[in-house]
Order: sequence, then structure tokens, then C-alpha cells
Amino acid sequence: MKTETAPTGLDEWVELIREQEMPIFDDTAHKVIAFADDELAPISELAGVILRDASLTARVLKLANSIYYNPTGAGISTITRAVIVLGFNAVRDMCLAVTLVDALVKGAARDRLSRELARSLHSATQARALAAARGDKSPEEVFIATLLTRIGELAFWCFSGEIGQTLERASNQPGITPEQAQEKVLGFRLSHLSKKLIQEWHLSELLQKAISHPTQMDERMQIVVLSQRIARCAEEQGWRSDEMNQLVQKTARLTDLPPDEARALLHQKAREASLLATDLGAGFAAVHIPQPSPSNLGEQTAEPPSEKPPAPAVLQPSPDGSLRIKILRELAAFLDAGQCDFNLIMELALEGIYRGVGMDRVLFALTTPDKKAIKAKYALGQGQADLTGGFQFIRPPGAPDILFQTMDRKLPHWVTARECEDARLIPARLTQLVGRTPFMLAPIVVNHQCIGLFYTDRGLSKRALDAVSFDDFKQFARQANIGLSLAASRPRRKT
Repeated sequence: MKTETAPTGLDEWVELIREQEMPIFDDTAHKVIAFADDELAPISELAGVILRDASLTARVLKLANSIYYNPTGAGISTITRAVIVLGFNAVRDMCLAVTLVDALVKGAARDRLSRELARSLHSATQARALAAARGDKSPEEVFIATLLTRIGELAFWCFSGEIGQTLERASNQPGITPEQAQEKVLGFRLSHLSKKLIQEWHLSELLQKAISHPTQMDERMQIVVLSQRIARCAEEQGWRSDEMNQLVQKTARLTDLPPDEARALLHQKAREASLLATDLGAGFAAVHIPQPSPSNLGEQTAEPPSEKPPAPAVLQPSPDGSLRIKILRELAAFLDAGQCDFNLIMELALEGIYRGVGMDRVLFALTTPDKKAIKAKYALGQGQADLTGGFQFIRPPGAPDILFQTMDRKLPHWVTARECEDARLIPARLTQLVGRTPFMLAPIVVNHQCIGLFYTDRGLSKRALDAVSFDDFKQFARQANIGLSLAASRPRRKT
């Protein structure tokens, strides 16, 4: 960005950041954020948002298996299981952190941006730990609030160009504060940009309070502010400074921990913050998170971690035999443990078909009690909302079409390209919805009664179906039917 063409006011900077597709305005992030205030949102909705982005899926699963989020090392290979094991909020906030880092990496990862991101990740990691130590009801919310409090600074340094260099020089002049330099060069403070972006993002009440009323020191705000001071002090004065000793004492009082344990907690979280930054793909920032030396005799900077670039996103999942087996094992483990919840079984089966078998679209649909109609309940893949909304069919008055034939016969069916030409067999509405493409169907059978069906295809990528994928598809359908029959046979809990 050239200085002469740089935005001249706060609103113009917000518009620039919107145009540059920062995650505040990203469609995926908007959908993830929508779950922030809905504790009753089903796992399927969050999983569906993540799974439609292959790169995001891979990054979230990598985090779900990292030491930071999963210290027990229990293998997690599906988004559905990640939500079950780690919690809805933890997985939701992984997505927000990943989208934030991805957007910053696409910008110019200059030194100032690296330091800003390092400080944000470090302070957020400390805040999450302090909130957990205090028994906070949602440490993840405190994590995100702390992480995004300085979103204006992060966004500015990501896209600042030459005007950022001008601001840097002004900030380094003696006798001028960073805020004064910002007002002189930009005409506003970067904290005001943070406030504006957070308002546009419609984030949590805690984050709104953190940016708008930082002096209102309730317990959670104390955690946010204290964590930011810890991160800044570690960076500017080190872990053995007098100011850090005072912050350790404040941490001890806030968490009701002995000072030595409080100090050990802060040191541990500094190391975890560096690992988290690396797992998020921000190794360039991890190097700026100061690490306490093991001997506690001095400070050392984290070694630059070896960082592999994230795998490029693919349009549709490819067949993955290893992953298919892992998901089948997870599904079997749930059944063995007696976790025969209808929605969990169906979501694991769908994710297995989508990612393991390597399909473009997959859904399950349920019949009405009178068996005269069928309607999609949940889908995965590109255009999943349209697919779920459009997959509604009524049993024809004459001979049944392929959908109702499959349910009546209770047998899976691979619909070939030739069969797709038969207007008596294929509903016209289905062709309008998915195109004239081969597809596979499998009935959902519970205690010998067909209650719906699975549908899947590769029509978007134009990849051919084959006998191997049909066998794999049928295997997931069988496992789901076994689980649903077990679920139906168990007595319902009294509420």
C-alpha cells in the first residue's frame, strides 16, 4: 500500500480490512461466531461449517490432537469426536484462532505484526489458564476475548504498508506515546479500530466490555488485563524483573495459589503459547514469545520452530482408507461404550462417508411416520444448506421412484448413469437439485423398520463412483443401522 493511497480515516480502514477479507468478515467465521451465544446449537451445525473447508478441517484436527488442547494424547480423527471430547466451545474457538492466523499469514508477516500476534496469543493463553484456575464457567470465552482485544492493531499491521513504516518511525521518537503517534499519523487510535471491528463482528459481551470499558474491573476483566500485562512484561522486561515479580503476586492472589505455583503456572503457559502459535501455523510469531529458562536464571527466546506450510485446500475430499478405518473404529467405540445417541451416530457416519470414502455430498433423510414423504435432516458438502432444504420428496401415487424403492426394499442401491436417464425412476426435483449424476443410496433401518436413507454422490467433482466406494459406503450405513437399533432398544432416561 502506498502512503498517498492509504485510507484517511477510521471508516476507510474498516472498509479496507473488509475488502482484504480479514476473518471478521469471512463467511465461515460469521457462521462459527453465530454459535457463540447458542449453547444448545447441535454438534452437526458446527461440524458442518468446519467440514466444508478441507484446510480448516485439517488444521482443527491438528490442534485437537496437540498437547495444548489434548494433553492425554487420545487420538481424534473426526470433527464430531473433537467436539464431544474437547467441548463445543473449545472447537469453536479453534476455528476462530485458525481463521485469524490464516488471514494474518496472507498479509505481510513483518516484524511488528509478528510481535503483535505473539503478544496476543501469549496473553490469551495466560488468560485461559487464569480463568480456569478461578473456576470460570467459560475459560474459552476469556481466551478469545483476550486474543481479539487488539484486533485493530493486528489488522493494521497486516495491511499497513508504507503508512505503517511512517507510524513506526513516529512511535520511536522520544517523548511521544504510541497513542499520540497513532493520532498524529492516522487521525485515530488503533484501539478505536479494534472497537469498530469488534462491533462489526458482533462478538461476546466480554469482548465488547474489554474494548469499551477496560477500567470496569470485574473478575473476568481483571484476568484479561493481568494477562496482557504479563505478556508485555515478559517481552519488554523479562521473567525475572521486579515488575514480573509483582505480577506473579497479583496472579497468586487472583488464583488463590502460592506464589511459587503461580509463577510455575505462568512459565508453563508461556511454553504452551509458543507451541500453540506453531500449531496454528504462526511459527513466525512463536519466536517472539519469551520463554523462561529451565534454570530460571535468565530469559531465553524460543527457538524458531520448524514450520511446514498448511496443505492447500482441496475442493472435495479424496478417498482415505486409513481415515475411513479410524472413523469406523471411533463409531464402534461409541457403540461399545453405550453412547448410542441418534444424532452422534448419524453425524459420525456422515463424516466418515464424506471424508473417509471421499464423496462430494452426503446427507441423511428421514421419513414421515406415514412413510409417504421423506425430508433431509442433515448434509455435508458444498451447498449443504440448499441440499438440506431442497431434499424433500413425496411418495408418487403410482410406482415408487428410486428413493422410496430403496426404503421399501431395505437394500443399498448404486444408481448408474444409465439409470439417471430414466424419468420414472429419478424424481425430476432430485435432478434439479443435484444434477444428472450417479449417486448411491442406503436405507436407514432400525429394528427392521426403514426410517430414512443416506444419499451421496461425486457430482460436483465429476469423479466416477466405483465398487470400492460403494462397499465403503454400505459399511458406514451398516454401522449406523446397528447403532441406531441399539439406541432404540435402550430405555429412555427419565427427565
